[in-house]
Amino acid sequence: MKPIREEIDLRFDVHSVERLLDRDGSPLVDPRIHPEVARAIRAEAAGHPKGSRFRIRVGVPSADLGRVDEVRHALRSHFREESADADEEIRGLAYKGRWTFLVAFLVVGLVILVNEAIVYWFEGRFITVLSESLIIVAWVTLWGPAETLLFSHFPVRRARDLACSLASAAVTLEVTQMDPTPRRTS
Repeated sequence: MKPIREEIDLRFDVHSVERLLDRDGSPLVDPRIHPEVARAIRAEAAGHPKGSRFRIRVGVPSADLGRVDEVRHALRSHFREESADADEEIRGLAYKGRWTFLVAFLVVGLVILVNEAIVYWFEGRFITVLSESLIIVAWVTLWGPAETLLFSHFPVRRARDLACSLASAAVTLEVTQMDPTPRRTS
């Protein structure tokens, strides 16, 4: 059983809740957060150990403090969707890995048969070098499919676990001290 860790605070400020939400970029019904906000949250959370519990604290203008449920729903919806996408990618990698490994194994068998035929019908130093080269090529053929099957899913699993942790994070809104009107530079 994993020890319960304290919640890790992830804090960022936004100009407004409207700018935090991605209403214009998504035609879907479920609310989304702006991609830059998602990227910033992910980047800050990624350095923490697997299974960490997070608390997302969002600095907003005082007029937006009552919109905590809307922000919480958007964050959870966004990171649940990321988690579901990662699950689908893991299934796709497993499917691809199994089929490419099977095809590569058939190629290895075919190359070994060709190699045995060459060794049976011909002799000489060149044939020995060719034979050993074919064996190396046959086993190298398995490298990519084996990597896909055995290792490609690890970063995707990490991203899925992080998205699950962020989807279950506590969300609070706090008044930010920044001026909501952008400064003019001229």
